[in-house]
Amino acid sequence: MAALSISPVMQRGTKVVVIVIIAAAVFAGVTLYVESSLRAAFQRHLLVVRATNVVTSNAPSGRGIPADFGPHCAQASFAQSGALIINSDAIPANATGVVYVKYEPDGSFSPINGGGDNVAVFFFRTEAPAFDVASTVNASVTLVRMEQRNSTVLIGGTGYDAGQEFRSTFVTGIVHAGIAWTVTEAYTITSLGSTTVTVQPAQPCM
Repeated sequence: MAALSISPVMQRGTKVVVIVIIAAAVFAGVTLYVESSLRAAFQRHLLVVRATNVVTSNAPSGRGIPADFGPHCAQASFAQSGALIINSDAIPANATGVVYVKYEPDGSFSPINGGGDNVAVFFFRTEAPAFDVASTVNASVTLVRMEQRNSTVLIGGTGYDAGQEFRSTFVTGIVHAGIAWTVTEAYTITSLGSTTVTVQPAQPCM
């Protein structure tokens, strides 16, 4: 019985197919690596804490008590989906957690950074897992200390896991234009646990 012979044309065709398969595999591998690298660059896994601070005083509207309600333009925002988005120029490379604070002041205050979004972000860092939350009207007055313990936030020494809430009201005295006023800050702080946040390029500030 005659041996089956493979023509040079068939051999070349087989080599082409093998080369195409190898090239496709290499391209797929590179694509997956690039996509993975991009996801790592634009996503961070952090402890996320969301807080609201309702700030009021016994002064009349328009009194102009100076207060710090964060930068003019917010450096972070929550999407409708509930995901936290942070500007890349705001997040430290060694950040392990983020606290997003939304201020809700009455009309008796004057923001020291001008009118803005009334949002501030603070970060837990690898070498600094704790920070003090200061009064909006007196930075030397500490209202409460927050500390990160993995996916748990400690507030005043008590641990709060994802979904748990801390509420407290703080009162600070301040003298403005020669008159003593009382400022009340009602904090609601919710731990969202360890979650993925999106990092985006810095947005234009108007």
